[in-house]
Amino acid sequence: MTHWRSLEELAGSAEFREALAHEFPPGADEPASGMSRRSFVQLLGASIALSGLGGCLERPRERILPYVSNPPELTPGLAQYYATSMVLGGYATGLLVESHAGRPTKVEGNPDHPASLGAAGVFEQASVLQLYDPHRARRPRRASKELSWPEFTSAVSPAKLRRYVGDRGAGLHFLLEPTSSPFVGDLLVRLRALYPAVGIHFYGPLTSPMLTAAGTMAFGRALQPVYDFRSADVVLALDADFLASMPFHLRYAHDFAERRRITGPSDPMNRLYAAEPVFSPTGSLADHRLRTTGTSISEVAWLVLAELVQNHGLSPEGMPAGMRSLLGTVETDDGRLRWSRAVAADLAAHRGRSVVIAGERQPVEVQVIAHLLNSALGNWGKTVRYIDSPFAAPGNDGGGLGPLMDASAAGQVTTLAVLEGNPCYNAPADLDFSSRFSKLYLTLYLGLYENETAAEAKMFIPALHYLESWGDARAYDGTASLVQPLISPLYGGRTPADVLLAFLGEPDAQVHQQLRQFWQQRVASADFEHFWDTALQRGVLPDTSAPSVTPTLKWNGLDQLLTRSPAGRPPANEPAVELVFLPDPKVYDGTFAGSPWLQELPHPITKLTWDNAAMLSPGTAARIGVGSGDMLLLEADRRTLRVPALIVPGHADDSIALNLGYGRWADGEPVARGVGFNAYRLLPSMRYILPAVSATQALHSGIPRRHDLAVTQTHWAMEGRPLVLQAALEDYRHHPDFTRGDKGRTLSLYEPHKYTGNQWAMVIDQSLCTGCGGCVVACQAENNIPVVGKEGVLNSREMHWLRIDRYFSGPADDPEVVAQPMLCQHCEKAPCEYVCPVSATKHSPDGLNEMVYNRCVGTRFCSNNCPYKVRRFNWFDYNAEVSETEAMAKNPDVTVRARGVMEKCSFCVQRIRASEIEAQIAGHPVRDGQFTTACAQACPTKAIIFGSFADPDSAVAHAAAEPRAYAVLHELGTEPRVRYLARITNPNQALEDQHGV
Repeated sequence: MTHWRSLEELAGSAEFREALAHEFPPGADEPASGMSRRSFVQLLGASIALSGLGGCLERPRERILPYVSNPPELTPGLAQYYATSMVLGGYATGLLVESHAGRPTKVEGNPDHPASLGAAGVFEQASVLQLYDPHRARRPRRASKELSWPEFTSAVSPAKLRRYVGDRGAGLHFLLEPTSSPFVGDLLVRLRALYPAVGIHFYGPLTSPMLTAAGTMAFGRALQPVYDFRSADVVLALDADFLASMPFHLRYAHDFAERRRITGPSDPMNRLYAAEPVFSPTGSLADHRLRTTGTSISEVAWLVLAELVQNHGLSPEGMPAGMRSLLGTVETDDGRLRWSRAVAADLAAHRGRSVVIAGERQPVEVQVIAHLLNSALGNWGKTVRYIDSPFAAPGNDGGGLGPLMDASAAGQVTTLAVLEGNPCYNAPADLDFSSRFSKLYLTLYLGLYENETAAEAKMFIPALHYLESWGDARAYDGTASLVQPLISPLYGGRTPADVLLAFLGEPDAQVHQQLRQFWQQRVASADFEHFWDTALQRGVLPDTSAPSVTPTLKWNGLDQLLTRSPAGRPPANEPAVELVFLPDPKVYDGTFAGSPWLQELPHPITKLTWDNAAMLSPGTAARIGVGSGDMLLLEADRRTLRVPALIVPGHADDSIALNLGYGRWADGEPVARGVGFNAYRLLPSMRYILPAVSATQALHSGIPRRHDLAVTQTHWAMEGRPLVLQAALEDYRHHPDFTRGDKGRTLSLYEPHKYTGNQWAMVIDQSLCTGCGGCVVACQAENNIPVVGKEGVLNSREMHWLRIDRYFSGPADDPEVVAQPMLCQHCEKAPCEYVCPVSATKHSPDGLNEMVYNRCVGTRFCSNNCPYKVRRFNWFDYNAEVSETEAMAKNPDVTVRARGVMEKCSFCVQRIRASEIEAQIAGHPVRDGQFTTACAQACPTKAIIFGSFADPDSAVAHAAAEPRAYAVLHELGTEPRVRYLARITNPNQALEDQHGV
């Protein structure tokens, strides 16, 4: 039992006097005589610390289990890094995974991999939490009975399976996610050799069939373009979010930023045009953005092509003379024409140094016109090259879900094995996949969770996480990448390769050995052991990128494409709008809906968490009569969906956008269950844009008319204050010091403190930040930051140490938008420090604003006094109910905070101290670039620069010396260590006066 003592008793105790002398030596803050209110609170805080409560809670006790025999490569306390790859949408992204004593804790990009170049996105960062998810499936079963692996392999062995499917495998079908794995592709070829009549199908809800169809239409073969943004002066994005969501987007963002990064007024800069219905991270960086409906993008593309051919004399390669007349004469004089005419002129002026890229959700005709535009502009072989699709195609495959459903309706499917994915949830609504799947004779599902497809399957096998697996895959450019495990399987499980080997009658084959033998047979190397070890260390197989293919346009059949057609819009008097389906920037297609990190990550544009909503423009919302949070009733093809409205400035009129991946209902993923609304209920086959949808207020009785939306932007709103500075490139060249009023020393009564040693600081380039959120999740993973759930977010209690504010400027219907990462500014004269009654927030000798957790008593004075609102108070013990596996994801180098203390960015002080130790052992000072913070390391555009101001040659010192560098809220005199580079745009003068088109 705790013995409570009076304050007088406590003040007279020996241990209190000893603590007082240690914590607050005489004369440090207050006069020796008397006791001020500040001193009283300081003494009270010290007494609480002495009581062992550490703020509000006793630190939980943990058991440490050391190795019985320590591996020779492992030094206790030091992390190991291993290369592997993560496959998403069928393509590989190379990663380096940090491992502590055999458990992976942090994912970084692999600098040697062409798809990441050292960066990592939100899905890669959050995948480590998915590995330790306690809700992952653990039990193989047949119906409700447990099923052992030997029982399963016996049931699907060729000897038994032929009883149902015959010698040729008629009735046996496989459904896989699109895969670029050469090893899996070989297994499928072997499977077809064993069962010649087997059906092999591929489906991913976000793997657009339009890309393949466009390649076939334009070139007669499935070619895909790979873009070189490093060589592009002008870029036209036709509804293409290539900086944040398309395949290869980490590489594309890196290369695009290299041409947008300027170090002074004389530097050149690329120019970006974007035509899109929905504000995207790519659109937010555009120098000129045309907000237009998704169905009108084809008209914009046609207008640009017509301008190039008719007015600039630039035709696609081999275009017959008679086809030029099909384009007609451009006579209309609307906003799209003026915009397209200016864009075409700019592209023509940069022939061979431009890129036209079409988004994956755009129909085939837009994809083909993009190919024609790049041909007319002379970009082929310069900024655009073509390769054969890296996707595995084991010859005569059955295609996608459509042929599979046709075969099922004809009674030609008796056994269906679904290897990963979740088609009972995300298949197009018009296919009714779930109902047909449940009626088949034998159905097998391999999945990470007991999800919607698992609930309908007669046989279920848990899947392995990629961090537990052996495998391979190709990057978007064809580079072969290896997948190697970093931890033994936590819950058991198998890979698609294991299941395919079981169907081949090789149940005891080891995937690792089979994978190794596969590559040994295909690699010409005298020393394969050395080759294999090097490939595992680097994570990639050298010289395996796909060779470029010289395309030839097939003009037969393109005549109808070149004829201008109506935009397909309904008559103006009909109350119909288009519906655009989008990949979700947080949960993808629903694959990551069970990740609390990603559910709580704010949307890059709307800042919505724990939900999806029907995004629409202010004008469309006014016409329908709804506001943000009001329930909408969407109806298309006799299917309906009730979903809340969310008004977004800059959204195209007559267009509604829905993010996919929400509205899950299976019990196996409780985090995802019931979150958001299932847009797949309206998704049609082969289309991502519905041209005519009925949208009305949901006024049915008994149904809530409003839905609470947890939007974070308003929680720490600083609109109306001079936060974001911006200038056009030409203005910057003439007036490079336009930020002079927002930097430099302010008047002060105190002399500046003289520091010695490194002085850590950060510079953030707002010309490069896309607002993607990769830095936010990287910070969360690195610093053990908890989630608070939707209710906590609604109460403004989210715990992110780094947030990305989003600011609109200009008219609501067509504004500009800018993203501003905001974190602790590590002020030289920090307002938080002089109000803390217990000196829990202090300044370090190397310029960090530090938090001493075991001093903090939770007064929150520091948060009240912080003008940047970047300090977070943990109201509850968010780690109290963390499972044993989730605890394995914690970074052991960072304290797991108990309830009742203030948290904030520390500039990843654990990395700073580790680098200092490393440098001391090596006998040299810490070198610039030796390490960086988690946020800077994850950023694909390298918009965040970290280093020491004490080194005048450091990258951060050079960036801070740029003329456009400034400090947020400089006039307050806080002297922050975080500087921002004002946003510079590169507008086309011909479009300067054409806003709102």
